[in-house]
Amino acid sequence: MNIYFHILSIFISTAINSSAYAQFGFEYDNSILVKKGVDTLRNAWGGGLNYAQFSDFDYDFDGDMDLFVFDRSKNNIRVFTQENNGGLHYKLAYNSKNKFPSNIRYRATMIDYDNDGRKDLFTQGIGGLKVYRNVGSIESGLQWELVKDLIYSQYPDNFSNLIINSSDIPAIVDVDGDSDIDILTFHQGGTNLEYHQNQSMELYGVPDSLTFILKNQCWGKFSEDMNTNSLLLNDTSFPCQGGEIANPESVDTPVEKATRHAGSTLLAFDYDNSGVLDLVIGDVSFTNLNLLINGGSSVNNDSPIISIDNSFPSNTTPANIQLFPAAYLVDVDFDLVKDLIICPNAKNISFNESSVHFYKNIGTNEAPTFVFTSDNFLQNQMIEHGTGSIPTFTDINQDGLQDMLISNFYRYKPVLEKESTLAYYQNTGTLLNPVFTYVDFNYLNLSTETYGLRSVPAFGDIDGDNDDDIILGTETGTLVYYENTSIGSGAIYTSGTINFQDNTGTPINVLAYAHPQLFDLNNDGLLDLVIGNKNGEIFYYENVGTSVAPSFQLVNSMLGNIDITPNFPDGYAAPHFFRLNGDTHLFVGGIDGNLNYYNDIDGNLASGQSFASVSDSYLNIDVESYSSFYLNDINQDGNLNLFVGQDLGGLFHFEVNPNSSASVAESKQDYLVALYPNPANEIVTIAFNKIQGTEYTIRNMNSQVVQQSIIVSNKTLLNTSDLPKGIYFVQIMLENGYMTIKKLVKH
Repeated sequence: MNIYFHILSIFISTAINSSAYAQFGFEYDNSILVKKGVDTLRNAWGGGLNYAQFSDFDYDFDGDMDLFVFDRSKNNIRVFTQENNGGLHYKLAYNSKNKFPSNIRYRATMIDYDNDGRKDLFTQGIGGLKVYRNVGSIESGLQWELVKDLIYSQYPDNFSNLIINSSDIPAIVDVDGDSDIDILTFHQGGTNLEYHQNQSMELYGVPDSLTFILKNQCWGKFSEDMNTNSLLLNDTSFPCQGGEIANPESVDTPVEKATRHAGSTLLAFDYDNSGVLDLVIGDVSFTNLNLLINGGSSVNNDSPIISIDNSFPSNTTPANIQLFPAAYLVDVDFDLVKDLIICPNAKNISFNESSVHFYKNIGTNEAPTFVFTSDNFLQNQMIEHGTGSIPTFTDINQDGLQDMLISNFYRYKPVLEKESTLAYYQNTGTLLNPVFTYVDFNYLNLSTETYGLRSVPAFGDIDGDNDDDIILGTETGTLVYYENTSIGSGAIYTSGTINFQDNTGTPINVLAYAHPQLFDLNNDGLLDLVIGNKNGEIFYYENVGTSVAPSFQLVNSMLGNIDITPNFPDGYAAPHFFRLNGDTHLFVGGIDGNLNYYNDIDGNLASGQSFASVSDSYLNIDVESYSSFYLNDINQDGNLNLFVGQDLGGLFHFEVNPNSSASVAESKQDYLVALYPNPANEIVTIAFNKIQGTEYTIRNMNSQVVQQSIIVSNKTLLNTSDLPKGIYFVQIMLENGYMTIKKLVKH
């Protein structure tokens, strides 16, 4: 037997935490087809996008560029790898966020600052920018090293953090053409653009440092109005006249204070091939982009902006995005020519379904011509329905196949409004091979009703006529009843009856954001009613009526003593009960984006009785916010399918793999731990992301322990200088009881 395989087999056999985790061996699965018209969506189960920021890097070290997408909605991270099977396309790398540091906030972009061929990560630091160096390799995978918790710059009167307003996106780019990365950002007052020059080449002759000075306090000699996005060229006031700083340490003129700027986004590139950078600027309260052309012909000459196009790109459909547009220059169609991507940067008040505008560059990188191509790049290959998607299933057309319905918290409604809708995907496949075909985004015309946001349907036959009726949860916490009067050829729903009542004639009200499910909880043959609410609790109404005349009686207003709000003021509990091998289980989604799993339910339904909490982050599924779950066996293969709703408006799909003993939780552990450098000579670092280790053991190829110690911090240094050259396995125990194994090559 191969020794390497034997050692891994031993380790893996000890890695299963408990039978509770092992019984659901879910794996992410993109194989169920979803269609819109005649087109099959490539990333149907990709999860959606809302307020995306785009850059590219080589995620998997295979030599081509993949897309890094950071979404402002809930600081979501998504990676789409470049694939070439069946033609060039992008594919979601599920759970890629676990390969990144956990504290990425507001802004994130990939830039190779040290010219080592690996793009590094720039993100928000407190009051400025934080930088992680990419220290990964094809052997060790993606790894990060924090090199700057905060970037500093030499200002005229002090040396301090390079200030970037919390709502701004700066231009991190080589301004002066010397191969190190400089920074353009609006002054804290917001009217003038500062140029912070990187001194790496000047001081050291190599671009691997992040040492900055404020070179110019009014780069481009323009100023922006404090209350609008209008621009004044050739501003004659300070600092636009006399703002260039030859030696910041010797200048006594203080940087003037001003009212805080509301927010701007910057893209800097040489649009007209003149040798100096031009600008594309978006502003927080506006829908357009301004193109500013620099009149200079050589760098560092304090050249002015000479013209403005406030309808950029004016040669095609100009940007018009609600709200706060940001532009990104990245090749997204595999032709090695950089295209223009424009997305909203103001979360919760902007487009969230068609929010990634793609302008194809039909020119060259030196002389670009951007032509509007679509308003939903990547989104047009996904299930995408705004914010806070909620999946459920029923047979709408009564053909014996389960159709898919997706409600949402809201979708953007022009102008600056929101609406809740219910999307309908008809199952046009077979019992064994489901195919979901998009029919309607607004089934039942819910957007025209006055139910508010987050209208959530529960389907079930509560009147005994062999078709599924609807009980709809509303924003106010009340319910709406839709009776299905079908005659067998498809659902026919009556108009909704508001304020659905309990057995006493009192309108059922769970205070806010009712999330109902119809499920026979007490196993008496009648569908009961369970309802999650905004507070994170679950109400239980027992059906005390009959199979043809339901009557719901409140039994417990805090079912199972569940409250999913220990760290949040709100919970948005989304309950999904299911029964497996005669036992009742409960998955609960919520605002934290996790999967809360409970068992020991049967016989514990009365007030004061508690369910057993298996985990508040079961399977380590984390969709950042507004998680919801639906479990079934949609393809009748005996393996459970799990559909996961989420913040970004799309869905993830998982299926139990009977040939794998590893659950999603177990397979994730490897992403939580970084081991670098690898290969190594002497000192090796173990770094932890979102979790802590407890101890490590190093074994050689004969499974002998050669080093072992406890772990006391989130970054532990291993001295391997006394180890012979060869291959070792570092076994790392985690605080959650799991273990991960890292292969280490010692030189």
